Amino acid sequence: MDRHIIKRETYLKKIRPFIGDQNAKMILGIRRGGKSTLMKMVRNEILTKDGNANIVTIDMELFSNSDITDAEKLYERTVSEYREGKNNYIFIDEVQDIPGWEKVIRSLIAEGKYDIYLTGSNSALLSSEYSSMLSGRYVSIEVNPLSFRECLTSPSASDGSSTDELFERYLRRGGFPIIWVTERADSDAYALLKDIRYAIVLRDLVKKHKIQDVDLLDRIIKYICDNVGNITSLNNIYESLSKKYSTVGKDTVYKYAGYLEEAYLIRRADEYNIKGKKLLNPKYKFYLTDLGLRHAVMGYRSEDIGGYLENVVFIDLINRGYSVHVGNNRSKEIDFVAERGSEKLYVQVTYRLSSEDVVKREFGNLEGIGDEHPKIVVTMDPDWRSGNVNGIRYMQITDFLLSDEF
Repeated sequence: MDRHIIKRETYLKKIRPFIGDQNAKMILGIRRGGKSTLMKMVRNEILTKDGNANIVTIDMELFSNSDITDAEKLYERTVSEYREGKNNYIFIDEVQDIPGWEKVIRSLIAEGKYDIYLTGSNSALLSSEYSSMLSGRYVSIEVNPLSFRECLTSPSASDGSSTDELFERYLRRGGFPIIWVTERADSDAYALLKDIRYAIVLRDLVKKHKIQDVDLLDRIIKYICDNVGNITSLNNIYESLSKKYSTVGKDTVYKYAGYLEEAYLIRRADEYNIKGKKLLNPKYKFYLTDLGLRHAVMGYRSEDIGGYLENVVFIDLINRGYSVHVGNNRSKEIDFVAERGSEKLYVQVTYRLSSEDVVKREFGNLEGIGDEHPKIVVTMDPDWRSGNVNGIRYMQITDFLLSDEF
C-alpha cells in the first residue's frame, strides 16, 4: 500500500461483511475525513479477491465527471459501463452532488446488477425522505478523521516522538489524514485546516443552502468553538448573539446550526438524566468532529485544554460505536454516559487531579451513580497513570485512547 495512505482497518471491518450483498453501502462523514481513501481500500480488496470484477468509479470532484448533472445522466453511465458476465461494482464519491441520485440507486438495487458503494458529506442523506426512497436497502458507515490510535500508524508519527509528544500534536492539529501523511510544521497544518474549513463552509453549506448571512454562520461556528465542553442550547447561542447583533433571528440561528451538524462539522451530546433514564431537552454540549478545525478558527489556547480533552474522548467513544450523552445525576454532571447495545460506561474527563477538592468532585460524581456499570476518570495528569479510588478507575488519556478494553 502507498506509504502515504493510512489504513483504516476499523472501518474496513465494518464494510467487509456487506461486500457483494447488492445493498448500497453509504460511507458518510466530514469532507476530507478519509471517505475517498477508504473507498480506494475497499476497491483494492475487491480487485485482490475477485478476478472477475468490473469496477465503475465516479468521483464527483473530478472534472471528467462534470457531465453527470442529473439522475438520467448518472443512470446512462451505469448502463454504459455495465459488463455482462462480470461481477459489477460501482463506487460513487460525493453522491449528494448529483440531483436525484437516490432514484438511480433505488433502481440499481432493484435490478441487482451492481454492488453499490457511495460516499457523502451530508448526514441529510439518511433523512427519512431518502430512507423511504431506498426502502431500507442500505447500510451506513460513518467515517471520522483519524483517531489517535490511527495517527500513531501514520508516516509522520515515525519521527521518533514519544506517545505523549504525538498526543500533544494530535491535540493541536486534530486528525485529518492530510495532516498526518507527511511531516508538517504547525503553520502548514493550520493552513491546510483553514482550507478544509473554507471548503466545508462555502461549498457544503453556503452554496448548497443558499445562505445569505455568511457572517452569522461564521459567528455561530466561533461561538460553538469557544464553548466546547460547556452546557448550552441553541437558545443560549441565539440570546448571546442577539445581544451583540440586533438583526439576528432565532429561526435562522437554529437553521444554521442544523446545517453545521448536517455537514459533520459539529456534534451534539444531549443531557441525560441518569436517575430518571431520560433525555433532558434542550440542554446539551457541542463538540467539534475535529479539534484542528477549532484551532484553525480560534487558535490553540492552553487554558481551554479541559474542553479539548473532553472533545477527544467524546469523538473516540463515537468511533468505538457508542451513543454518547452528557450525564446528570441529581444535578451532578457526569461528562459522558456511553451506551453500546447492553454495555454502558460512565466517563469523567479532567486535565489535572491537582487537589483534594478536584479528586473529590471527579470521583465523587461517579460514586453517586447506583449501578454496576464501569466508571472511569480519564486524565492527562502524569501522577495519575492507572489505579482506582474507592473502586472508581482512573487512566491516563493516552492509555484510554489506545485501550482495547472499551
